[in-house]
Amino acid sequence: MDCWKVKKLQVQNFRNLNKDVFDFSSGINCIFGQNGNGKTNLLEAIYLLTNKKSFRKNTSYSQMINIEGASPEMILQSVFESNDKQVSYSLRMTDGLEERYLNNTFEKSKTVSTSVFINPFDSYLFHTSSTFRRQWFDSHLSLINKEFKQVLGRFQKAIKFRNSVLGIGGKNTSTQLQAIDEQVAEYSSFLTQKRYDFLQELNQHITPTFKAIFSEEHRLQLDLDSMFVHWDKKKVFDFYRHQEPNDIKAHITQVGIHRDDFIFSFDGLNAFEFCSLGQQKMAFLSLIFAYIELFRYKFTSYPIVLIDDVSGELDSQRWKNLIQYLETKSFQVLITTANENFGKELEKIPNSKKFLIEHGTLINHE
Repeated sequence: MDCWKVKKLQVQNFRNLNKDVFDFSSGINCIFGQNGNGKTNLLEAIYLLTNKKSFRKNTSYSQMINIEGASPEMILQSVFESNDKQVSYSLRMTDGLEERYLNNTFEKSKTVSTSVFINPFDSYLFHTSSTFRRQWFDSHLSLINKEFKQVLGRFQKAIKFRNSVLGIGGKNTSTQLQAIDEQVAEYSSFLTQKRYDFLQELNQHITPTFKAIFSEEHRLQLDLDSMFVHWDKKKVFDFYRHQEPNDIKAHITQVGIHRDDFIFSFDGLNAFEFCSLGQQKMAFLSLIFAYIELFRYKFTSYPIVLIDDVSGELDSQRWKNLIQYLETKSFQVLITTANENFGKELEKIPNSKKFLIEHGTLINHE
């Protein structure tokens, strides 16, 4: 599989970014600038091109369009390269319309590459919110398993419908639930097994990745906290039949894989409860890069890695370790920072490209 990397990018009417042409390196790209000047917007543009959505939650077209723009449409144009091959890829959006073009030919669904976004605030949310953890694992598993993504969508619709039936009530509730539960059971069994298998694969990479980045010996382990592990669809269906009176009384589905959680252990202890903020961030970064290695293993191609100022909670030595790790990898990196000290470390990276953004404008690059 070709490893496509973004070579050039120009945007029009996207957030606060001007129509500058960004010419990226296939290795490490460092983006400097104070907070609020457009660094994260640049990463979002690439993520939108490659993943067909924003990494910001509940983001609509009206929030991405530059309201000061002269045209009521948003255009993202790019060139991707892989070895000696290049393709053009563009996105045109208006309110209610989205069109993508590959080499100037309309493309309904295909993207050229995939990107992974690393957010400085995600570590805190990951370690404090079971909902965020579940969404994080499901979204990243969906990137490497399209069948999982499709079945997850069906399951979510089925649970929503089940809850609406429970909310309304009535004499036919039990009959309706029995029909719905046949679907819920089938989807639950499939999704739980895929989640379990996903964690087993990640576990092969997390501890070695932590050592490779931070040069420290710690044992990291992921486990699925679910009563449905290894249950077939009949056992899940029987459970819901037994659970039905309680759900009818509560007017909601009280137990299910939509409430399952993930346990992240650090040397045998729950990382959510016993690790320092620094250790939590180190563990979370190791998880993401372990996922990137798993992605490469499955597709023989790395995603583009977008890192939005991860300097907080890491001391200078761990900054250096992270940078040294990035230098050894062959994936494309775009990393931003407003931290002066971390910026000085990024400046030292040989063969990298540096960009300075002020008020949405590319001031200089080298």
